[in-house]
Amino acid sequence: MPADPRRSGPPKGGLQPGDMMGVGLQFAGSILLFLFVGMWLDGKLGTAPWLLIVGVFVGGSAGFWSMYRRLVIEPREREKETKK
Repeated sequence: MPADPRRSGPPKGGLQPGDMMGVGLQFAGSILLFLFVGMWLDGKLGTAPWLLIVGVFVGGSAGFWSMYRRLVIEPREREKETKK
C-alpha cells in the first residue's frame, strides 16, 4: 500500500538525507571545537601539542558517541515505541 502523501515526518524506513548530513556535520564540528579548545589551552598553559592531541581525541569520541546515538539507539527506541 503506498504511503499517505499528507503524512508528515520521516518515513518508517529510516533517516532523511538531511538528517544524515546533520550527523556528519555534528561529528566534524565536535572534532573542530575540541581541537580549537586544545590549541587555546596549549597557548595559555604552554603544553603544546599535548592538549591539542587530547582535544582531537575527546572531540572524536564525543562526535562518534553522538553519531552512534543518533543512528543506532534512537531508531531502536522509535521502533520499540511503535510496537507498543
